[in-house]
Amino acid sequence: LSSLTVFNQKTLYDAYKKRTKNVEVDIEEYNRMKEADPEFYRDASSLQYGKAPKTSKEKIDRMVKELKVRDEKRKSFSRRKFHEEKDIDSINDRNGHFNKKIERAFGRSTLEIKNSLERGTALPD
Repeated sequence: LSSLTVFNQKTLYDAYKKRTKNVEVDIEEYNRMKEADPEFYRDASSLQYGKAPKTSKEKIDRMVKELKVRDEKRKSFSRRKFHEEKDIDSINDRNGHFNKKIERAFGRSTLEIKNSLERGTALPD
């Protein structure tokens, strides 16, 4: 994706919809809170500006859980391919790609040398 398409309005809105898909809204509680506070939708000139309504413990816990899930997803995502079970034979991705090419070209002819090096019997003193 180019940098122009990543942050356009439609993409940002789609990401917002995806994040809020699992959010449950209690319309009855919302209406009760709106009726209880005459300045529910207050503006900057309100004397109650910055005063937040009381939020239930369950809602806070649900939000914390959602943030932790989102954080875990972010940590698990990586563009770099790392395979835990594979032996490390390169210092970076570019060197790993070079090593794969060398292995394709000369792998059969260097197999005995590699096995000797592994056994420690490659070069007798």
